[in-house]
Amino acid sequence: MSTVKAIVFDAYGTLFDVFSLDQRLAHHFGDKADEINQIWRRKQLEYTWLRSLMRQYVPFSEVTAEALLYACNQVEVALNDAVKEDLMQQYFNLATFAEVPDLLQQLAQKYKLAILSNANLAMLEAGAQHNQITDCFTKILSADTIQHYKPTPEVYQLAVDGLAAPKEHIVFVSSNTWDVAGASAFGLQAMWLKRGNKVLETLGFEPVKVLDKLDDLLNL
Repeated sequence: MSTVKAIVFDAYGTLFDVFSLDQRLAHHFGDKADEINQIWRRKQLEYTWLRSLMRQYVPFSEVTAEALLYACNQVEVALNDAVKEDLMQQYFNLATFAEVPDLLQQLAQKYKLAILSNANLAMLEAGAQHNQITDCFTKILSADTIQHYKPTPEVYQLAVDGLAAPKEHIVFVSSNTWDVAGASAFGLQAMWLKRGNKVLETLGFEPVKVLDKLDDLLNL
C-alpha cells in the first residue's frame, strides 16, 4: 500500500447511522417501521443506480423521498405530506456511529480527511454540523456537483481533485460493498468497514484492507 496522504469516508452507513431513524419511523409506522426502513435504504441505493443508467438525475434528497414512498407503498401504509417532511428532515440530522467523532479528531491530526457521498451537499453539511464534526474535514464532497452517482468513476475523481493527491495515496473507507468495489476499480486504496453480516462483492475488485471496526484506521 502506498503512503497514505488522505482518508475519504463514505457518509451513510459508514459515518452516519441510517438506522438511527428507528425511533421516528416507529412513531409514524408502529410495527411496520423496521420493514419500511430496510426497504427504504435498499431502494434508495437502487434508485441512484437506475437514475444513473437512465440518465435521469435528480438530487439525492429527491431520490430518498422517492424511495420512502416506494417503501410505504410496498408495505401498504399511507405516506402523508407531514410524515414525509418529518422523516426527510430527520435525514438531515442523522446521528453518527458512537466511535466516529473521537476517531475523526485523532485522524485529522495526521491526515487530510474528507467525505465523498452521493448525498447533496446540504444533507452532508447539515449532518456534519449536527454531530459537530465539520472541523475534522478538509473537504465535504458531493456527487451532486457533477450530477452522477457512485460508483461512476467521475465521482471518485472528486476526491483526487478536491484533495490534490494522487489516487494511490488516498484511502477510501465504506461499509457498502458496492462502493468499495467502485473505489477499488477506480484505483483508490479502498477499505471495507465490515458492519453486519455482509460479504464482499464478487466482481474482482478487492479492498486493500478489511476493517473490523473503524478504530482500526488508527493502525494504518
